[in-house]
Amino acid sequence: MTDPLLEVEDLTVKYRTEGGMLTAVSDASFTIDPGEYFGLVGESGCGKSTLTKSLLKGLDSNGQITSGTVRYKGEELQDLSETEINDRIRWKEISWIPQSSMNSLDPLQRVSEQALELAAVHTDLTREAALEKFRDLFEIVGLPKERVSDYPHQFSGGMQQRAVIALALFLDPSLIIADEPTTALDVIMQDQVFKYLDRIKEETDTSVLLITHDISVVFESCDRIAIMHGGQVAETGPVTDVFDDPRHPYSILLQEAFPDVRYPDRDLGVIEGRPPESMGEVTQCTFADRCPWAKPECREGAPPLEPTEGNPAHVNSCIRSHEMDQLAAEETRHAEVTDDND
Repeated sequence: MTDPLLEVEDLTVKYRTEGGMLTAVSDASFTIDPGEYFGLVGESGCGKSTLTKSLLKGLDSNGQITSGTVRYKGEELQDLSETEINDRIRWKEISWIPQSSMNSLDPLQRVSEQALELAAVHTDLTREAALEKFRDLFEIVGLPKERVSDYPHQFSGGMQQRAVIALALFLDPSLIIADEPTTALDVIMQDQVFKYLDRIKEETDTSVLLITHDISVVFESCDRIAIMHGGQVAETGPVTDVFDDPRHPYSILLQEAFPDVRYPDRDLGVIEGRPPESMGEVTQCTFADRCPWAKPECREGAPPLEPTEGNPAHVNSCIRSHEMDQLAAEETRHAEVTDDND
């Protein structure tokens, strides 16, 4: 067994607001292994981007980690200074592909100049060696090598996205955080970007933390998954286990909300309501008010992540997880009877 590359343990992140402290992430836990593709999934507003920004001190000025630990290669990161993160971790160990990452390219600089700045700060590569390495990365992400010296405006949106991925790979990081890397791209370009990420997986030992609202993308591309709702981790485990045997109501409903090629005529599910805004301490399951199977006990304490019976690698935070097969089946039968009556 190898040690985890990244360990997030009982992490809580809060924002100072005029109305008090808003809890955006509550006691979240998961691990990422070396060379692993890990998907973090949930609807907009569930806290997944806040969680990942907190890993590299990327929170807004009113946000802070209030408890929990973040360990990278065994070292705790949450107490490091901004300078230490910049000098030792960011880009060199952990790189970031942000949402709408095309906007992260400096429009006044050639793309190669941005790579050369990274090389000058973090490596001892000569200018020519750095350029040659960057040209090789352009080839990996499907861009012509000779275009490394172009300005961002000379690229299409999809090409800009791939240039950002090349920059993220430039210093050979052990982990890439990709936050909705295909936002604002059409479906053809989305497919191409994921093909390039898959190629990176085949040709390097880099781990990837993929943040997305699209659970089907994670099922297709990742090794393991964590599903978030309302700032809490609902379920985590190997993608095959979570796909075939979801144990949390949110996981079941989220999976039903996306098309499945095996059931082309199936009506898509709808998760009613929106993620809650949790002020102060979180003292219940944050999905309880939206859950079709909630009981009074669901509001009597924040549920911990516990192993699924017979599978310690697959954990969930639902007190009714052992009943999920029966509850989901009853819900399906009820929906079929309702459709027949209509």
